[in-house]
Amino acid sequence: MLRSRYIRSMMQSSKLFFGFVISLIVLFSAAFPANAEAQKDLETSVCTFNIRYDNPNDTLKWFERRDEIANAVRYFDVVTLQEVLPNQMVDLTERLNQHDSFGRGRNADGSGEAAPIFWNRNRFDFLRGEVKWLSTDPQQEGSLGWDADLPRVVTIVVLFDRENQKTVRVLNGHWSHVGEWSRKGAAALTAGWSGLASDDLTLVCGDFNAEPDAPEILDLMAMGNLSDTYASARYRCRKEFGTYSTFFTEAIAGAKRIDYIFYRGDVEVDWACADEHIKFGLYISDHLPYQAVFKPTK
Repeated sequence: MLRSRYIRSMMQSSKLFFGFVISLIVLFSAAFPANAEAQKDLETSVCTFNIRYDNPNDTLKWFERRDEIANAVRYFDVVTLQEVLPNQMVDLTERLNQHDSFGRGRNADGSGEAAPIFWNRNRFDFLRGEVKWLSTDPQQEGSLGWDADLPRVVTIVVLFDRENQKTVRVLNGHWSHVGEWSRKGAAALTAGWSGLASDDLTLVCGDFNAEPDAPEILDLMAMGNLSDTYASARYRCRKEFGTYSTFFTEAIAGAKRIDYIFYRGDVEVDWACADEHIKFGLYISDHLPYQAVFKPTK
């Protein structure tokens, strides 16, 4: 009898002890999630990509590469695209069905190339957005800036990152390929629109048609207090790389770096790369998609 009571008592004590241990495990698991998973949640992946407008004379036609274009960017949290015609926007919106987007064509009537921004709707809430023209009258739809030969725009969105509980300002631009004064004006305007110190993370992305040592790029970084992800990255997929490749893979050896992801905020750049996606022996655009992965500073 005494032995039975002793055994029952020990069993009850063991149950209470293990229940206490399990409660502690659950409590600490909730407070301190697995490091790898927590870190993964805190990462912000960004991609900028000039997808090349739908030109029927190109060797690789749009209908032959639109699936590959979508697949190249679908897993990024934030995506900024350039040279997107209305029919291309429709195709990409259908294919990027986990993303929301904002943007419009650069012409006064909304036609022409757009520089839209896409974001993962499961992570970000859209707070506000606008499109501005790179000219002396940025609110004038379709306005031409300085010595540019075509209207140029910057798309701006402000997002709320539910995972990090922070605001993210994203600017996406496509600067003139012929007008040096237009690019210098674009640098000043873009720096001003980047909203100095007003958001937790600011991203300035796009095809700026200028190499890293060009005055307009240096001006943008200085006036906007911006850093270059290429230079700041802890790791790069290759020691050096360019982003303007043409469709022909052999041109990658001398490719210029004219596509950028600049940033400002309490983050560090863990990774940067220009991806090479090839179909039928050709790149899927005349630019490579450039990506950067951000982590909060510890």
